[in-house]
Amino acid sequence: MNPSIRAILITVFITAGFGSPASAQFGAPSSLSFSNMNAYLSIQKNAAMVRETQTRLDSINRRNNSDRSAQTTARAQAQTAPQTSFSSSPQRLLVTQFSQSLSNDPTIVSQLNETFIGGFTAFEQEAQRLGRPNNVAMAFTYLVGVCYMVHYGEEPSETALMNLQANVDAAFGSSATFKALNSQERQKLYETFVLMATLPLAGYTVATEEKDQELLETYRSIAGVSLETALGVRPDRLRFTATGLELR
Repeated sequence: MNPSIRAILITVFITAGFGSPASAQFGAPSSLSFSNMNAYLSIQKNAAMVRETQTRLDSINRRNNSDRSAQTTARAQAQTAPQTSFSSSPQRLLVTQFSQSLSNDPTIVSQLNETFIGGFTAFEQEAQRLGRPNNVAMAFTYLVGVCYMVHYGEEPSETALMNLQANVDAAFGSSATFKALNSQERQKLYETFVLMATLPLAGYTVATEEKDQELLETYRSIAGVSLETALGVRPDRLRFTATGLELR
């Protein structure tokens, strides 16, 4: 990890209105400076669809967690006939916009762009390995998995994440609003999820490498906010088991 990233991330908080990382306090998502970030606003533009998907996902998770054959069927469907894939543009659609929402300093924006592009590269290599390239459900699952790991310090199993991906694919795929999105709109949603995962992951990496507990707590808080934004429930109600995501 580039040593300058820590300084960049601290500057990000000051610029975005968080105050110093050590003293940042977080309440409900609607009250956070984080809600002013363009990535967050991108989700809010599809707020009704996201709420619909959250409800459907909870129902699908509950059903499939209790029925192994149903989960197996969902995974096969997500692999052979994914419902949330899209044809990607040769260019990123939101990276620069997202970086500019974090800082007005052109140098910092450039360095943030590099960090986020690196995040996309790492994520997309893994998505390709798992057979889920250019897939909104995979990006959503990445966001949930990363933020759960950062918030709780526990990494979900690959099986649990792939089961969640299948369920997310079904949840988004059953939404008439999502079905109506064109490839560019789907790519923006996809990029939103990856960007919202990359920021806390970068901060978590810096904080753990440098053993900075205060910075770590700050990014744990951000990850918790992102989990609540994505899933519509408090993080303390979420639990990854060996096979999937459950609500307590």
